[in-house]
Amino acid sequence: MSTDFFTSQDNARKQTGRLVAFFIFGVAGTILAMWAAIAGMLATQVGPAAFADWRVFLGVVGIVGVVVLIATLVKLSQLSQGGTKIAEMLGGVRISASTRDPAERQLLNIIEEMSIASGVPVPPVYVIEDASINAFAAGPDPTNSVIGVTRGCMELLSRDEMQGVIAHEYSHIFHGDTRINARTTAVIAGIMAVGVIGYICFRYIGPALARSRGGGKNNPGPAIGAGLIVVGLVVWGIGSLGMLFGRLIQAAISRQREFLADAAAVQYTRNPNGIAGALAKIRDHSSRVASPAASELNHFFFATSLNTLFATHPPIDVRIAALKAMGANNVATQERSQTRDSATSGNRASAVPSGAMPVAGFSGGAAATAAINRAGTLDRDSIAAASAWRSSLPKELVDAVRDPLGARALCYAIARRPVGYERCDATVAERDREAYETYAQLAAPLARLSGDEQLALADLAGPVLFELGVARYRAFRETLARAMRSDNSIDLREWALVKCLERHVERRFMESPSKARARLTDCAAEVRVVLATVASLEHSGDAATAAFNRAYAGMGMQAPAMPALAERTLDGLNSAVSKLTELTYTDRQKLLVLAARAAAHDQRVGDSEHLVLRAVADALDVPLPALAMAN
Repeated sequence: MSTDFFTSQDNARKQTGRLVAFFIFGVAGTILAMWAAIAGMLATQVGPAAFADWRVFLGVVGIVGVVVLIATLVKLSQLSQGGTKIAEMLGGVRISASTRDPAERQLLNIIEEMSIASGVPVPPVYVIEDASINAFAAGPDPTNSVIGVTRGCMELLSRDEMQGVIAHEYSHIFHGDTRINARTTAVIAGIMAVGVIGYICFRYIGPALARSRGGGKNNPGPAIGAGLIVVGLVVWGIGSLGMLFGRLIQAAISRQREFLADAAAVQYTRNPNGIAGALAKIRDHSSRVASPAASELNHFFFATSLNTLFATHPPIDVRIAALKAMGANNVATQERSQTRDSATSGNRASAVPSGAMPVAGFSGGAAATAAINRAGTLDRDSIAAASAWRSSLPKELVDAVRDPLGARALCYAIARRPVGYERCDATVAERDREAYETYAQLAAPLARLSGDEQLALADLAGPVLFELGVARYRAFRETLARAMRSDNSIDLREWALVKCLERHVERRFMESPSKARARLTDCAAEVRVVLATVASLEHSGDAATAAFNRAYAGMGMQAPAMPALAERTLDGLNSAVSKLTELTYTDRQKLLVLAARAAAHDQRVGDSEHLVLRAVADALDVPLPALAMAN
């Protein structure tokens, strides 16, 4: 598993060679076994010639192939709906952002800190009411992922241990493991479909027909039922090969990724004792989840949820030993922390000074490029700084991101401008009277924050806005659009807010991953518009042209003609990035690095330049943290 977010996302969109090989091997084994069984039965009637009859073989290939294909596609369609579907299959119940349960509040705070620090949208969080200690991440991409934990995980782990577990799950999200896991589940469902059909015939349909009584001697039901029981038993036995290969696939795909996610969690938190302590408690307690879907989805979990010959996870003691080699030295004495984050404010003490911004600064070209290349990762300083920043916020802003009314009011307040605010106020009062009073209360404290901080709050409000549902969210967005247009213009901060909402909320409603096949060379006109617009934000004349040329020099190319000033607008930029959402992730990385080169032509990245880089990253579904600017 690469530690590079961009490469990992592209790789996760390609079917892995091992997965294809196991799938073909499993289907071929099932077909051959089924053909041998059917030909053997026919041989009792027509002799050995049954084994030479190609029509029998082709018939088996056709029937088994259709069954496997349908089962695979149905399961893939089911799982492509997003991580929410998988959480619900496991019996998960979504935790409300406004929860005041101390354990749930602590979990949400940990997840919010990691999302602020990494730029990944705050995922919906689910709890499985189970006493075991376990967790999972699921979803086709970072924007449509969810995180789930068992009740035992929340109640039995300390904050450091929980942070280690959640960091492990974020690693799976960053590196596309959740997408691969969904595909693996679909492949397993297809291979096992034949055995399931055989079991249904053997266990239910055959016995039901065999017990039928009507019709007397002319009733063929009992004879057919007896035949179905025998045939179903044979098919079920053959289908057990599918179960065997299914477990092999789970084990082959998952085991190494679990080791690597453990290592990534240590890298992110710099605290090997946290995740090692969680594993030690699992060893002494249990990770077995009672959900009927746990077997099918076992490879999604932090630790195995069932005992099986072909384990999807390395043994707990082996994982702990690997973590000890990374510095874990306090595993045996880990104790559950009795201190919970505040259930009302969500604030947490931090060694980072109050109000400090994450240390991954953005003040120069090299720093901007480094921040983009670090997309989709975490480090302890950024997590601590995100926690400290949130702790420094006024209580009314913290409360707003947890409440549907407050989240709407917050976005309206971001759209409010010092000049012409009366028209914005009137629009909100007319179209969303319920939120107007809160909007008025938030305007002043919000105005004291930078554009970066305002967008970070919008990030945190994403899960609550998603909870509005499609109809209510659509009404909110229409009101927000009218508020933005109340001064007859859309500025950069408002456009950045729109891109933020599209990524953090609206893509979850679509529940479909973005395409990622185009290359920069396929979108030359759009790349030209983006780079020219960025180059012109804080430069003009020859300086803007030099910044534009500098970006192309980063590709080793002669820059084309600078687009006309009329093309360097937010409308032009918006149209361009809409097309660029089809780029491969490695090319998205290249584009953002080139844009950063254009912005840093004068060896600094200004506020508006960073804001547009962040907005373009949101449009491209790249996790560039909102608080990446140095303070």
